[in-house]
Amino acid sequence: MHRSILLLALALVLDAAACSRPATVAAVPEAPPPALPPISAWPGALASVNRAAGQGKYDEADAILASYASEHRGSAEGAEADYWRALLRLDPFNTRASLRDALAALDSYINAGPTTTRYAEARILRRLLESLDSSRTQLVSARAAADSRDRARDEEIRKLGDELDKTMAELDRIRRRLAQKP
Repeated sequence: MHRSILLLALALVLDAAACSRPATVAAVPEAPPPALPPISAWPGALASVNRAAGQGKYDEADAILASYASEHRGSAEGAEADYWRALLRLDPFNTRASLRDALAALDSYINAGPTTTRYAEARILRRLLESLDSSRTQLVSARAAADSRDRARDEEIRKLGDELDKTMAELDRIRRRLAQKP
């Protein structure tokens, strides 16, 4: 029995030793570190655009954005360039751009698809611009109609003035004739 206790004790010691020893693991080759994403040129381009626009050089800012959009066509940053082109074309201080130019740039951005960062905002902005353009067109039409009415009124006043002058001349002639008769 003493022997069986010894064997049991030895089994417990060996079992405890086996549990405390780290298991050997076959060496797994280390994976290479993940590649860093390429550094984007967009922040620098946007900074240049903001600097140029801040100095009133909208043509220069637009040229930077057009070049960037062309070089990065199909990328999210290329689409962002189109969005910024639209915004700069809407700037009231940018006297060389038109509402139609801004709409074209927004259309280019929207055509990149709903995965673009500001897709919903661009669609809202486009609808706002269409409404603004419609209001502007109505205002131009109303001004043209008012100008036409003013011209017609001025012409009518001129005609009435001419008729009045003729009538006054006729009255003067009649007065002179009556004044000559005894």
